[in-house]
Amino acid sequence: MYERYAKTLYNYGYKIAQNRQLVEDCLQDLFLTILETRTRLGRTDSIKFYLMRSLRREIVRRLQAEQRFDPDPDALDFQVEFHYEPTWLDSQISAEQSAALLVELNALPPRQKEALFLKYFDNLSYEEIAGVMNIEQSSAYKIIYKAIAALQKRVGNSVLMLLLL
Repeated sequence: MYERYAKTLYNYGYKIAQNRQLVEDCLQDLFLTILETRTRLGRTDSIKFYLMRSLRREIVRRLQAEQRFDPDPDALDFQVEFHYEPTWLDSQISAEQSAALLVELNALPPRQKEALFLKYFDNLSYEEIAGVMNIEQSSAYKIIYKAIAALQKRVGNSVLMLLLL
């Protein structure tokens, strides 16, 4: 489980905390807790969802304990970066379009960035996104819709569609 999900979880956690050591500590504690309590854990339909939700909760808890986190969910400074195979994306859009898209993506409110990341980069369902972000499923729909509408206005449909594909 660690080998399969650690990299994805680290990338997600780092986007939330922007603190390598904190994310590594939270990941280690998460997997240690799972190991220690494995006999009492219930079944889950999505291990990835469970792990992402647990990691997010632990990071927020630690940031609150360090008084570096405002309880307002919009206070998270979720940062998005592109990690892609340059030959594929470069053949689809120009470097300028890619840079412009990244700037506009990071200009979105943190909750919108996080929801888009979970939907289009981690392929979570709306139900799973709601669970990870601790919001209602209808709110997940609204947040993603507003984010896509804002990006459409700023970068246009063609570049945005490539990101969402």
